Amino acid sequence: MNILLTNDDGIHSEGITVLGDALSVKHGVYVIAPNTERSACSNAITVRNDLGVEMLSEGRYALDGFPADCVNVGLHGGIIPSIDLVISGINHGPNLGDDVYFSGTTAGARTAFIFGVSGIALSLDCIGSSDYFGAAAGFMAAYLDEYRMLAERGPLFLNINYPDLPDKRIAGVRYTTLGKRRYRDSYSITGSSGNVMHMRMTGRIESDELEGSDAVELRNGYISITPLHLDCTDHSFIRRFSGQGAHG
Repeated sequence: MNILLTNDDGIHSEGITVLGDALSVKHGVYVIAPNTERSACSNAITVRNDLGVEMLSEGRYALDGFPADCVNVGLHGGIIPSIDLVISGINHGPNLGDDVYFSGTTAGARTAFIFGVSGIALSLDCIGSSDYFGAAAGFMAAYLDEYRMLAERGPLFLNINYPDLPDKRIAGVRYTTLGKRRYRDSYSITGSSGNVMHMRMTGRIESDELEGSDAVELRNGYISITPLHLDCTDHSFIRRFSGQGAHG
């Protein structure tokens, strides 16, 4: 397969480097990733400015934009061959529950799926550095055989979280639901200049204990794979008001 790699930690991050090395053994691997960290940028895309695309080596490009830009350029920019699969990661930190709406990592995979190409987001449950990027990359390389069978009916959008644990402590693999994250955010004023205040966000994240959810299974030592889709329609609302006018 021809695989496009991107991320939101930047093209020089350990996660994407290790993943590229692991996948290039059996696949054609191309890398288009931001030239600097773009965490929590969601599906931001550049529409009114030129994008600088720097070729670092054959098939490897740094882009001064967002992960969604990187995937869009990879699929439509004509600088690499046709792509069969986009993998976004390995992210330095988990993406669980509601994180998928903020995550630039997940957005890379989502952008591929929007354009009809399978996208997989891969994250490691670590804080910054870890000893297990190689293990997560090895899992991804092995999982591609199962992915091929699952994708026979059409493109997939998967969100994978790998535990920050040695192999002997990995409990297995589970397909999971998205959990619920609760962001306890707060802001503090760090300075001011004239009429401008400077503020910085702090806080913590909590996860609800939902059976079978990504956060719970990851904490229990399982590799969590959550199948996602794009439909945000409130179908219960539609069913409730089916056949009625907008004003009842």
